[in-house]
Amino acid sequence: MTADYYQKLPEGLKAYMDETVRLRRELHKIPETGFNETRTQAFIQDYLKKLGYEPETIVDTGVALFIPGNDGGKLPPRAIRGDMDGLGVTEASEADWASEHPGMMHACGHDGHMTMLLITIRYIAEHPEYVHGPVLFIFQPAEEGPGGAGPVSESGIFKRCGIQSIYAYHLFPFLDEGTVSTTPGPMMAMTSEFYITIRGKSSHAGDPEKGIDAIVAGASFVQAIQTVLTRNIARDETTLINIGTFNGGERMNIVPGEVKISGTMRSYNQDVQETMRSRMREVLAGTDLAFGTRSELNIVDMYPPVTNDEALYDAVWPLVIGPRRRFKKVMLAEDFAMYQQHLPGLFIGLGCRNDEKGFTENLHTCGFNFDEKVLLRGVDLYLKILASAGPGTEEENN
Repeated sequence: MTADYYQKLPEGLKAYMDETVRLRRELHKIPETGFNETRTQAFIQDYLKKLGYEPETIVDTGVALFIPGNDGGKLPPRAIRGDMDGLGVTEASEADWASEHPGMMHACGHDGHMTMLLITIRYIAEHPEYVHGPVLFIFQPAEEGPGGAGPVSESGIFKRCGIQSIYAYHLFPFLDEGTVSTTPGPMMAMTSEFYITIRGKSSHAGDPEKGIDAIVAGASFVQAIQTVLTRNIARDETTLINIGTFNGGERMNIVPGEVKISGTMRSYNQDVQETMRSRMREVLAGTDLAFGTRSELNIVDMYPPVTNDEALYDAVWPLVIGPRRRFKKVMLAEDFAMYQQHLPGLFIGLGCRNDEKGFTENLHTCGFNFDEKVLLRGVDLYLKILASAGPGTEEENN
């Protein structure tokens, strides 16, 4: 399948293979945390200026570039987004293009996402015969957190450029290399983080009756909260509550006076999410009543669900030539959902798994890698989208 999808790409696009590899690997060397992507920003701006463009800065460390259409005003203005930030992961690689920043890595494919935008832009610059509509390219900071899509959406740039829809890819190692995968409606989950402190009373382990054991109370809470999914949520709703950290205690012979717990809850439905929030508060209050503890709960809503516009899906799906499959929604989260609060949007999975080459590691792991050939598959579809009529919309953008 890998060779098949690549051979079907236009020869003029395959001519960009060497440049695609170079860009991805140069960007891979310089991963940076959200809203600190200064080297990445400078690299992108310099590249675009050498192509003859004048990019603008957006939300501090982001980059935006608007290219007018050459279609005589017939095609709708669109936006394409690539995320910029890396992750706090130590890379397990001896490649000469491995991360130069200790403890940081592009372990989620954002180096590939940015490269697809840069090659798309270069193709437009070097092929005046390619007819396309107006397009806003967004190099967005802080996708991994706290969510740069929100500030970009609120910046007014969509309204200023008349943007009617937005698109983005994510490289996925659970899809075979070259497979394009998306779906109408829900695709990825909404997510809320929770942070809990349970306070009891410390005492010597030899006199447990003089204390209030915060670990026992916390363990009871962890067990009880799992019943929310099986007893309070309808069986046809997909939900998740995960306890990610549980920390407490000072010494093996001391009754612990405090524990801290954190985790995430996810669903595809706002009402379901609110049920989980309210039940968590109630279960924690019941824990305090049962054990005599005092608790604090802080719930932070992160991203809404990624919900693809059906009209955009219907317009783009026929453009996909080669391996494709309907996406089965996952419990991963993505701040692309914030754009979809303002614009019709289509999020697209691009498979990068290649068993023969050993590209099988999951996202956010120290061994994540992929063959840069797959990025041209993404560029090819971007170019087709920009040249197509699409469903369009006349609604005013926020």
